Amino acid sequence: MRPGHFVSVDGIKTHYLEAGVEHRGRRPTILLLHSAEFGGAAEFTWEFNLEALGQAFHVLAPDHLGFGRTDKIFDFGGQFDKRIAHIRRFIEIMCVGKVHVMGCSMSGGLSLTVAARQSPDWPMASLTVCSGGGESPDNEARRILNSYDGTREHMRKIVEVMFVDPKWAADPAYINKRWEMANMPGAWEATAAARFKAPFRAPTGWKGDREIIDYSKINVPTLVFAGRHDPLRNPGYTDDFVPLIPNARLHIMEQAAHMGNIECAEEFNAKVLHFLMGLDE
Repeated sequence: MRPGHFVSVDGIKTHYLEAGVEHRGRRPTILLLHSAEFGGAAEFTWEFNLEALGQAFHVLAPDHLGFGRTDKIFDFGGQFDKRIAHIRRFIEIMCVGKVHVMGCSMSGGLSLTVAARQSPDWPMASLTVCSGGGESPDNEARRILNSYDGTREHMRKIVEVMFVDPKWAADPAYINKRWEMANMPGAWEATAAARFKAPFRAPTGWKGDREIIDYSKINVPTLVFAGRHDPLRNPGYTDDFVPLIPNARLHIMEQAAHMGNIECAEEFNAKVLHFLMGLDE
């Protein structure tokens, strides 16, 4: 993975990766938005996609507020919209105009929410979603994901949940990389904060916003990926929302769990490039 860069977004030190600089200005930029597990960051979610997509497009992959190497900030009064606003300002500051948005897991749901708004917060040319949208069941796999205790062993269990192939969880170097990111100062606190729920307050925020998405309002070309063996989603979950999106396509990755863009990177990259190149025809 190439070295990252930093930019100040309204005083927030924001880390991002970039590829395909030679294509900047010639095609809409691809904006890659990462997943939100403990230790989630652009350099892990998009490790096997950034360079491939950069062969044909300019690509930017920022770390969300509180994640990766971006400042560890969390707004307890409205983190959902704070995260959306942070990405909006990042796009504006980078001066790239319309973007092909690609969101993985949490960022997939976030991007669907933005796309469905009457006035989308981001200038979208298209939307690609990987393992996002629909319901998130409260099951054993999700409890493992949400209860990280800071140990390498628990990080191994998280990776085990997210992938079909056991090689990822069996690789000590891979586990250690994710463990180090998850244990950076402020990282656990910023990630865990989204899971805090006051006992006296009805559930609000991220889940509520996602539940009220009017998918029929999404008016950009949309490509949705789902892993056949994803334990963090209900079987067939895409049937509940993909048919509601005008001009949407669905691709099932038969050998993937939750992180199909990593586990089936060649398949993902080929499908995405075919989709995006078709929009230019």
